[in-house]
Amino acid sequence: MDKIIPILPCQSIREQVSFYEKLGFENVEVYTRPNPYAVMRYGTLEMHFYGSKKTVPSENPHMCYLRVDDVNRVYETFTTGLKQNIGKIPRSGIPRISKLKDLKDDRRFNITDVGGNTIFVGTPNAELSDDGTFFRTIESKEHAKNFEILYDLIYSKEDSTVAHNMLMKFFPANLDSLNIGELDLAKILLVALEVHLERNKIIDKEINNKLKKLINACDKKRNDWKKIIQKYNEMIMES
Repeated sequence: MDKIIPILPCQSIREQVSFYEKLGFENVEVYTRPNPYAVMRYGTLEMHFYGSKKTVPSENPHMCYLRVDDVNRVYETFTTGLKQNIGKIPRSGIPRISKLKDLKDDRRFNITDVGGNTIFVGTPNAELSDDGTFFRTIESKEHAKNFEILYDLIYSKEDSTVAHNMLMKFFPANLDSLNIGELDLAKILLVALEVHLERNKIIDKEINNKLKKLINACDKKRNDWKKIIQKYNEMIMES
């Protein structure tokens, strides 16, 4: 079967191998001299790395997309491995791993490894067991397009400053004044909470209280509200 194997740079082969082992990768081969090189494997995925002292992690432009069958399972494996080995899930700096994101075409998360390489790990929405566009879309025709733009700014572009400006431009300061359904409002509040969290590094109390009020009053047996509650709980736990 034909396949492509990425070969990415790093400053230290030993540190690179150690990081990927913490994620759950298998160390297949490692050479430290004369030319540092490593082969790492996770299931059927294989990645190669070469050592280069010229690599500056904070300036490394190399990227790779890993398409997997179940991004939720892979994310759980990687984050569990990091928590067990380093005691936390690093969200900033190098290395780091992002939260799961529901984008237009797939559900994904990003990894920046110790070499500064950016690894995108995702599953196409068409292959997910549930609707991967749930959090990115709302029913309100008036606000649907603006909400998609806002969602993509914070989750795809990861630009909290521009996302905050768009939040202020697209939606009123008092989100309760919007003439929309409660589920739509909950999705907007979730994104607003994420925007403020990424920008200010703390949970916004006012937005949080409004969202908690909706959650407390919702029908918790409905699958759509279960998704809202799960995402909210994950955000609070990781903040």
